[in-house]
Order: sequence, then C-alpha cells, then structure tokens
Amino acid sequence: MEIKPPFVFQADAEIVNDVYENHPNYLIEYNENAVKEYCIVYFASNDLYYPNNEIAFSESVIKKNRFEWYGNRINYGYKHIFLRDIKKQWYLTGINATLNCPAALFDFLREETMGYKTIFLGSSAGGFISVILGQLINAERIYTFNGQFEILSLLNESNAEMIDPILFRNKNNEILLPYYNAANFITNPSTVYYFHSNKSTWDIEQNELVKQIPVNRISFITNNHGVPFLKSNLPVVLNLSLGQLKELSGKTIHPLFFSLKMVGLLKTLEGLKSIVQFALNKVYIKTIQKWKKKNQ
Repeated sequence: MEIKPPFVFQADAEIVNDVYENHPNYLIEYNENAVKEYCIVYFASNDLYYPNNEIAFSESVIKKNRFEWYGNRINYGYKHIFLRDIKKQWYLTGINATLNCPAALFDFLREETMGYKTIFLGSSAGGFISVILGQLINAERIYTFNGQFEILSLLNESNAEMIDPILFRNKNNEILLPYYNAANFITNPSTVYYFHSNKSTWDIEQNELVKQIPVNRISFITNNHGVPFLKSNLPVVLNLSLGQLKELSGKTIHPLFFSLKMVGLLKTLEGLKSIVQFALNKVYIKTIQKWKKKNQ
C-alpha cells in the first residue's frame, strides 16, 4: 500500500500550487538611466511569507505580489531580475511549473543574462541558490547574507518532513541531490561575499563548512539569521565599490557600529523602527488568523 506524504501547506496547498502553475514568479525590470552593462539577479528567501498558512500567503504573494529585494537594488544595474520560490524549499522545485528545478533556472538565467556582467544576491535560502547559480553562470559578484552552504543535514531534524517537505521527499532523487550542497559549486570563491552572523547556531555551523574555502567573509556579532545588520543599511551595502567590499572582508563587526558608519544616526534609528514595525505586522497577521478561526 502506497503511503502518501502528509499535507504541508507550502508544498501542497491548492492556493500555492495555483500560483506555482499559473504565475511566472519572476519579475524583470530595466533601469533606463543606467549603462547597459550589468544584470542583477535577486532571490527571495524562505521568509517570503510567514507563517505558512493561507492568510500570510494571500497577503504577501497574491495581494502584494511581493518580491524580496524589490526596494533594495544595485543602482548601476540596467536589468533587474527578481525571483521567488513560493514553496520555500531552496528552489529545488524552481519557481513555477516550467522553471521547475535548479537546472531549468540555470538555463533561463543563462539566457536572460547573456551579454551582461552579472551580480547575484539573496539571504538565507536566496543566498544558497545565489551561490549555486551565480557560480555556474560565472557571476562577477555574489552576495550571500547568511545563505546556507548545505541543506542535507536538515533531514536529520525531527520536523523536517513538515517544514521542508520537498527536501524530505527528494532525499533519494539523484538529479536533485547535488543541489543540496552549495559549497560543492564554489569554483571561484573570490567572487563570493558572505555576510555571516557569528552568534547564530545554524550560521556558525554553515560557516564551518566553508572555513577552508577563501570566500570573502564579513562577520557580524549577532544571532540574527538572514541579513545580519539593519536593513536600512542595504541600499549602501549593495552599492559599495569592490574596493570597499574587499576592505570589509575578514573583519568582525557589531551591527550597530556598522550601521552608524554606513548610514549615520537618523537612518540607524529608522532601521530600528522598521524592526518594531515588522514584528507588529506579524502580530497583525496572527490576530487576523485567530479572529477568522473564532468566526468560522
């Protein structure tokens, strides 16, 4: 008798699969004020929506058509490509029914970036796939903000099947298994800029995997996963020159001091305020969820 896997919202919900089947889940825009030289590729993380339920998904993906990084761009980019994995599974099933695996994404991005210098970026799961595809496409620069370098170990977690079902269901898939290890794709480490949280247990473990690989490591004294500094710093950080990035490489920095240096006091305070707003938004979503359950 065939045992069906348990239902998991982000992989199996009808609303998710409808968007996966019928929407591209990528967005391409051009900056006509920039020189036609650079194409920037932005990958959303698994924080695209939260929690994993219909309310959060509808708010972020359907109503807002959210693409992470949309408001934080590299200014000298002429072509900007934003991608999201609505199943939140490290892009193992790509982004839609056609671009349905990392290999298909590679073919798509190779064609879309042809003739351009490229920069790839993302945080967490977005950083993970940025390293894989950025290295395959020979990107000039790759920004990974606490991106994972392997995800096979997640299968040892007790809740892997319910949080990361596609990883779990494909653990014996010989075609996809190579993509569980981003570190194996690193052939040009000097192009990778790894922004790392040195107080986050998971990110400490991930950092150990590439300890002997000479990526450009910028360490932050924080346990915050994802972007390890205030997001109000991103417009400056993403547009640092190569020389400025090299200057940061190898350093250990406190996020607050980093912010004061990057954007000054006022924007640092604005960044702290946005963290509070983000927390309130999560409370708002949970409140709506409770209210709907109560009135069903």
